[in-house]
Formats: sequence, structure tokens, C-alpha cells
Amino acid sequence: MPFDLNRLRIKILEESDDVSKFYCGEKDIDDFIHKEALDFQNERLGVTYLCYYENELLGFVTLSMADLRKEKMETEDRLPIGRESYPALQISQLAVQKEFQGEKIGTYLCDFCLDRAIRFSERVGCRFLVLNAIQTAISFYEEYGFKLLPKQEKRREPIMFLHIFSEKQIQNYTKS
Repeated sequence: MPFDLNRLRIKILEESDDVSKFYCGEKDIDDFIHKEALDFQNERLGVTYLCYYENELLGFVTLSMADLRKEKMETEDRLPIGRESYPALQISQLAVQKEFQGEKIGTYLCDFCLDRAIRFSERVGCRFLVLNAIQTAISFYEEYGFKLLPKQEKRREPIMFLHIFSEKQIQNYTKS
């Protein structure tokens, strides 16, 4: 079922929101939205944004602050300024309801995160989006423009990053 992406609505998770029927197929992520997201938010560890089409919950994303260690990056990905780490916005969780996967909702949520990161960069400093990717989502994030940090072969959820001011991201951002 194709969606008119212009009709999607994003709102911050509130106690009154019923997320009990959300199911993305990843147990840890489903458990997070059902049991932990509100507490996570109340403790100011991150903010969960719910994505709706009309009254149907299609997906969600949880954002928090992070940093990206310079030494973990390939030399060509580092910024010329001599910092130990770079400010980043972390996508702590991102998921799409199982029956709506493949409908561009995940891309829409990534666009939302990129927009937030660019807006933050104007006020507090933010240069990257970062996330820990589940194995089944790595190709999705790579297609979006994220890169894997090197030397993570043994990590169950490797760290990926996106330079929010890369030429590709600026072109995509100005289109939306």
C-alpha cells in the first residue's frame, strides 16, 4: 500500500499513546517500544517520535545525543579540525511496523533524523548521525548513505555514521 508521505505525521511519544500493537519483527526493538521507551524518555535519555498515517502507527524513532570518536574513523572520513570526538545525534532505535516495511517509511524516518541533526547543528553543534545497526538493516542504512566504522567484524550491532553535511545529504535535504 503506497503512502502519500506528505500525509505522514510525527509526534513525540506520550503516556496516552497506545503502542501495544506495534510489531516490527525484531524482539528487542518491539520490547523497547512496548516496555522501555517511555521510561527512557522520562529519564531524558532519548526522545521517541511516533510516525502515523491517519491514526495508524507506522513506525518510530528514538533520538539521543552521542559523540563519534575520531580514532575509530578512517582517515578520509575525519574532519580536518583536531578534535578527539565529534558531536552527533544518535538514532537509538528506528523501526517500521512489519506490514509497512518496504514502503519508504524507514527512509522518511531517516530524513526526519537528518533534519533534526541539521537543525541541532545550528544551535548546539552536531556533525554526524550515528547508530548501532542490526545486521538485517545494514544494507538499508548504507543505501541511505551511512558508513560502517572499520574493524567491527565481531560486533553484533556495528556502529554506522553519516556525515550530515556530505554533498549527497545536502542534495537530498534540499529536495525535501
